[in-house]
Amino acid sequence: MNEAVRLRARTRLLAVGLLVAMSVLAIAAFTLGNLTPAPDAEGSAADPAWTTPPDQSSAPASQESSETAIAVEVPDLLGKTLAEAHVLLEATGVTLQVEEDPSLVADAVGDARIVERQEPVGSTVVNAGDVVRVTVAAVPGTSTQREHTGAVVVIDPGHQAHGDSSHEPIGPGSDRTKPKVTGGTTGVVTRMPEYEIVLQISMNLKARLESAGVTVVMTRMTNDVNISNSERAGIANDAQAELFIRVHADGSTDTSQAGVSMLYPGKNDWTEPISGPSHRAAELIHDAVVASTGGSSRGLVERNDLSGFNWSTVPTVLVECGFLTNPVEDRLLSSPHYQDKLAEGMATGIIAYLNE
Repeated sequence: MNEAVRLRARTRLLAVGLLVAMSVLAIAAFTLGNLTPAPDAEGSAADPAWTTPPDQSSAPASQESSETAIAVEVPDLLGKTLAEAHVLLEATGVTLQVEEDPSLVADAVGDARIVERQEPVGSTVVNAGDVVRVTVAAVPGTSTQREHTGAVVVIDPGHQAHGDSSHEPIGPGSDRTKPKVTGGTTGVVTRMPEYEIVLQISMNLKARLESAGVTVVMTRMTNDVNISNSERAGIANDAQAELFIRVHADGSTDTSQAGVSMLYPGKNDWTEPISGPSHRAAELIHDAVVASTGGSSRGLVERNDLSGFNWSTVPTVLVECGFLTNPVEDRLLSSPHYQDKLAEGMATGIIAYLNE
């Protein structure tokens, strides 16, 4: 074979080798272009852009929220005022949607409305942020406008800004003593002090009673005072009051405790003459407050150990408006609307007592 033939053979071999090499490179490039990196230990790719299909580039917001939603129980709102419904649902993180039926609320005035229908109903478990729909209706107001000129009621907003831990007898001539007056409890959520809340309620009650012609005497109209429990009773005695009403809020180490209770003096050496009429006043006022607020009833409580009762010579009651240590009732007690319902109930019960 001459030199020219050998040269042509080598040229053909080189050309075939080059074609084979180019084919191999092309196949490798195609394969690499379609490889997906392995997921890491958390189940996500090292570079999500490599593995996310175009139609799944973003997950629906509802899918993400449903995975992290908090389940809550819907409170029973039937019979509650609209303002109370707002507070109760706010505490659970559920949104309130109000639907007003014109046939039901045609005569509504202001915010005097109660919940007539609710969807979903109380005790249903939903997600925080879900919507509860209610229909509200007007309710007739309770009148306390009958004139009672000459009747005297003494209102004692319990406690004061600074307690006085020095002692006084629990009753006239007693060897047993108690602190003269304490500062009261504080809202577990709002941090509002009891002495401030009960003064606000008492001033509302004062205005309502005066509008009905009742003469009202206040044991205090400011928080910066120092008046013992016996001295407060003495103010009622000196005024020869038809009723001495003491306004307080409750507290407990158990934050689930809630409701309205009415304390009255039992019979002892000091209170026997006033125990009967005090019990009657407690019945009337308690029923009216529970009806006005829609709060739960803890009933009437007989007490023989309260200095404010034992030093009183006129009928007396003590209203525990609710628990500041309960998150829901704490918010309610700081609400002007709920305070107004408390004062309305007290005024209604007091007028009923004066009417007997």
